[in-house]
Amino acid sequence: MNLGTILSCAAGHFKDRCAVTYAGKARSYTEIDDSSNRLANGLLNLGIKKGDRVAIVCDNSTEYIEVDFALYKSGIVRVAINPLLSAGEIAHIINDSGANSVVVSPRLSNLVSSIKSRLPDVKNYICITEAHEGMIEYHKFIKAQDASPPKILVNEDDLSMLFYTGGTTGAPKGAMHTHESIINVVTNLQTDYLHLTQSDIVLAGGSLAHANGFRAILCFLEGSKFIIPERFVPEEILQMIKKEKVTVLNTVPTTLIRLCDYLRQSDKKYDLDSLRLITYGAAPMPVDKLKEALETFGSRLAQSYGQAEALMAITHLTVAEHVLQGPEKEVRRLASAGRPYTTVEVRILSERGEDVKPAEVGEVIVKGKIAMKGYWNNPEATAETIKDGWVYTGDLGTTDDEGYIYLVDRKKDMIISGGYNIYAREVEEVLYTHPAIAEAAIIGVPDEEWGESVKALVVLAPGMSATEQELIQFCRERLASYKKPKSVDFVPELPKTSVAKIDKKKLRAPYWAGQERAIH
Repeated sequence: MNLGTILSCAAGHFKDRCAVTYAGKARSYTEIDDSSNRLANGLLNLGIKKGDRVAIVCDNSTEYIEVDFALYKSGIVRVAINPLLSAGEIAHIINDSGANSVVVSPRLSNLVSSIKSRLPDVKNYICITEAHEGMIEYHKFIKAQDASPPKILVNEDDLSMLFYTGGTTGAPKGAMHTHESIINVVTNLQTDYLHLTQSDIVLAGGSLAHANGFRAILCFLEGSKFIIPERFVPEEILQMIKKEKVTVLNTVPTTLIRLCDYLRQSDKKYDLDSLRLITYGAAPMPVDKLKEALETFGSRLAQSYGQAEALMAITHLTVAEHVLQGPEKEVRRLASAGRPYTTVEVRILSERGEDVKPAEVGEVIVKGKIAMKGYWNNPEATAETIKDGWVYTGDLGTTDDEGYIYLVDRKKDMIISGGYNIYAREVEEVLYTHPAIAEAAIIGVPDEEWGESVKALVVLAPGMSATEQELIQFCRERLASYKKPKSVDFVPELPKTSVAKIDKKKLRAPYWAGQERAIH
């Protein structure tokens, strides 16, 4: 089985049922299958071969899903690039992957055209929905192609995609995933997490280049309806939930917090009775904000933890495990990333390479068929990350006696001040309990005496105020003194990566400029 057969089977089973809606237009399973066959054959007719890479630089749309399945059916390797990246970042990924073709949406066509001179290996540019100078017009192109399935044998162990890392600690690297690894991701999501059926209506709350692209695959597998909003505006999303009777809403912490804030401030009432599940992931969710979300939405939340190297399905925290009132040990689990998926092994190792005891901190390592084969054209980084079949995630965590995993920080986010290890996330969690704070990030900055000192960067909530000394004292009362921020900067916003994580590399850059290395 390969990923392309999922759509072929869905078209056979569900035929004219609605598969996807976008911008008010519904498309059936048969229509998506037909278009993806045509595109797959068209790409092969252009001389693109099985194993070649095609980059997707697109906003969300129905055509995005057609492109994905066309690549899966033809054995061409998917390189999905988040449309929020800069021109330089996009050029790096296209060149690093060796992509010989690019599919682009109209809004991004000028940006891609501006970097053509920097993309020597790209021979074909395809623009979705409209003609653009020097580019093939998507709909006219596929209309002229054969609608029968492409005559290409695609096996489970063939490469399906290069999934690029967020680049928070260096240039993005392409994690190599096979058809088998993605099928295992989707299977885990269905078995342990989403439990989709034909009656489910799923609303995508993020980029198809990231997690929602895989949830779309699962919707086709199970016959669920997949709704793609044109943008994530809280009022529009809430109205869409009511109108479409959405049962599953996919979010990341940033968008979930925005929804909660909007509902708390709005005088309007929204009918959310159809919702049975709200998922969140991709970044840590501050516990205080998670409690607000539970108070707002009730018992509907579930979390999944993964990364580019072990996609989406390392651990999960179910709806039943989101306990707001109850025994202390159950409420405490809100701070956890849950327990491993059924087919995934997780260990936490000390610096000595030994399994840590509960409450001790170590690096999270993962083993299972969801894991990448390695990094594209980067054997050195692969050897550092994959050891004896285990993926070393770079995440620091601990566990309890029931196997719940608590992520403490990224290894590179740990601050060493005066010989003490300080975990940024621990300090951030305290700051998020302050009523004046909307967002907070903790970084280490150079300190001649202590090596590094703790700096807080804070976005205040609308209409709220706080002083530097007030926030430092607030932390001093709740943490060991050496963990408190030594300084606080108030900023209008915090930069985000393409997957909605706070971009600490950008936050650190001005403070470490001129230093020989980013530790002191």
